[in-house]
Amino acid sequence: MFAIVLGMLIVVFGVLFLRLHAFLALFFATLVVAAATATHSVSESVLLHCTAQVDAISGKQLDLSEVGKDLAAKPGAYYLVSNVEAITKSTSPLVWIERFEVADDSATAFLGEELPENVVAVGARLVPHDKYQHAVQLAKTSPINRVANALGDTFGKIGLLIAMASIIGQCLLASGAAERIVQTIRQAMGEKWTALAFVVSSFVLAIPVFFDTVFFLMLPLAQAMARKTGRDYLKYVMSIIVGGSLAHSLVPPTPGPLFVATELNVSIGAMAIGGIGVGIWGVIAGYFYMLWANRRWQIPLRLDAPETPPHESTDLDQPREPQLPSFGLSILPVVVPIFLLGMKTVSQTWLSDFDGPWMPFWNSTISFFGDKNIALSLGAVLALLTLLGKPQMTWAGLGKSVQKALSEGGVVVLITCAGGAFGEMIRQTNVGATIAQSLPESVGGTGLLVTAFLVTVIIRVIQGSATVAMIAAIGIVVPVATQIGLPFHPVYLALAIGCGSKPLPWMNDSGFWVISRMSGFTEKETLKTFSVLLTIMGVVSFLATLVCAICFPFV
Repeated sequence: MFAIVLGMLIVVFGVLFLRLHAFLALFFATLVVAAATATHSVSESVLLHCTAQVDAISGKQLDLSEVGKDLAAKPGAYYLVSNVEAITKSTSPLVWIERFEVADDSATAFLGEELPENVVAVGARLVPHDKYQHAVQLAKTSPINRVANALGDTFGKIGLLIAMASIIGQCLLASGAAERIVQTIRQAMGEKWTALAFVVSSFVLAIPVFFDTVFFLMLPLAQAMARKTGRDYLKYVMSIIVGGSLAHSLVPPTPGPLFVATELNVSIGAMAIGGIGVGIWGVIAGYFYMLWANRRWQIPLRLDAPETPPHESTDLDQPREPQLPSFGLSILPVVVPIFLLGMKTVSQTWLSDFDGPWMPFWNSTISFFGDKNIALSLGAVLALLTLLGKPQMTWAGLGKSVQKALSEGGVVVLITCAGGAFGEMIRQTNVGATIAQSLPESVGGTGLLVTAFLVTVIIRVIQGSATVAMIAAIGIVVPVATQIGLPFHPVYLALAIGCGSKPLPWMNDSGFWVISRMSGFTEKETLKTFSVLLTIMGVVSFLATLVCAICFPFV
């Protein structure tokens, strides 16, 4: 536990006071946790839930209890481990199990031959050969190599996804597709519902594009509307925040929800569907608070209108039609990956029991195109084609846009991989078992959701970054969830962490200053609008997550 506390302090102190880059703070904290973790804890983390206790022996029969849920109970080679030191010294005897008979809470193993008299089996743990070898190897691995391996494992899970998402976002911006999406939605809803159009547009754009970028893109539209109407500037600014902020924390492929879903083995499609499902309630709550705040406080547009080149129009009703792609082409890079991921989730959840001559072909097709890496890569190809269709676009210009996307995405990949390594080092401390034993029995199910939400909120308030809060929280929550078990689909735990990254943003959050400086709000105005808005949205979305977990556990 000391190692974890020390690691958390390094992250918070490094980001908040030393102003270290998040990657460096997470990397140094990860290295310290790895170095401070005892060898036996590292070994125990590998064997968690995959062993059985030997209670008695009679001839070739072993009576087992405390059978781990991950113990395959298949014939093969097993070790009899009397204590943790036996693992580090590789002195445990090897036996051959011919078969198992498994009951609800116990099992019986039948040996290939009787044990020698000098082997004490009662009280020992039965460990599969592969898990034992992994535990021995990991215990002998140096801290820096364990950190490096964890960095590589995390990159293998999400590196390509973040790269493809970055390309999609950059191409949408450079091609004018993002502008087309906003203009089309606004024109379809009419000027009376401009704020709602901004909500919908920012929510859609924040799925593949980082929230800060969405805000930069849409803020000039909000300011233009405020100049045109002479009022409601606060409403237009807050409408962008209402739509974009929750998608940033709940709907992949943005880094936070993508990483949390990956660590919990939740499919990207399930995370996207769940994020939209619970996020919509937070958006509704935020929308009504936006309307109330706009009536309560009249915040003027204090920024001067920017000078506009002669060839560009400032009229929102007259977009640069010849230069913008069609709405259908603009929305494809966003819709196609979500559709493919969603179809794979639906197929695995509801169509798995169907039997028909066409099902093998359907399953193989949707498994390929619904793979998260394939789906995001197809979205990136569509985004590149959209940018390539822009007038005067050259291959050199296309290459520069991709270079910019990968440069920005590379930083995010480094931060996320460092967070993944940090979580893995926390897991290797075997803290999950310690925390689970100290928690009351009521902390399971919805109690664990509340715990995950509050842990994320605390980390978010302390260090400011929503993404770092999610990455740090998952490293603490996953070992506990693994130890306790979940009576509902793990997507709800991922959503609870995402909701916890929203409340109480203040001066240590870079997003706070982006909103304040770009919109012209004072610090006090930003606190009572932006900070309160995100808190309400996060809490309401979390309550929706709780209700869904109770009513629709999907297990």
